[in-house]
Amino acid sequence: MRKRVCTLRQLLEAAAGLLPGASRLESLAAGKIACPTVVLLVALPLLAGQKAGELPDGKGKSTVQKVCAGCHEIDVVIGARRTQIGWQQNVEDMISRGAEGSDEEMADVVAYLTKYFGKLNVNTASQRQLQDVLGLDEKEAQALIGYREHNGKIKDYEQLKTVPGLSVDKLQQKRSLIAFTL
Repeated sequence: MRKRVCTLRQLLEAAAGLLPGASRLESLAAGKIACPTVVLLVALPLLAGQKAGELPDGKGKSTVQKVCAGCHEIDVVIGARRTQIGWQQNVEDMISRGAEGSDEEMADVVAYLTKYFGKLNVNTASQRQLQDVLGLDEKEAQALIGYREHNGKIKDYEQLKTVPGLSVDKLQQKRSLIAFTL
């Protein structure tokens, strides 16, 4: 069997149901465009270099599969990045809806999802977290902490880019990992 090499655009168009060579309007008229949410759920693993439905190896992977996959497709579980607090709230919500597991298992789920599908709140992150997650060096992490101590919470990405001593290029590369609340 010959492998077909596709560009990311071709994969996304296929996921969206676009007809080859047709405009979005022509594909829509032909009833070929899938729900945008489905497109996003298919595209996220592709953008991350993973196959749909696959989780990265790590402590807690089997627990996530056991606890979460009983009710949800894995792609639905990992469809949106969240902060650690966001994942904790999400897991608590799932427990209230009937998810079963020990306290230790639920802690493992939160830790795993935070590590591999998390966001970092730049308003509450420690220096170590800023360095580990966002790839800031020690001086940049200290500049960010100093800025927020002096100026208060950072409201959005545009304000974050104005923090003296930060590399806008580094921030842009990690933009999907940055949060300002929770």
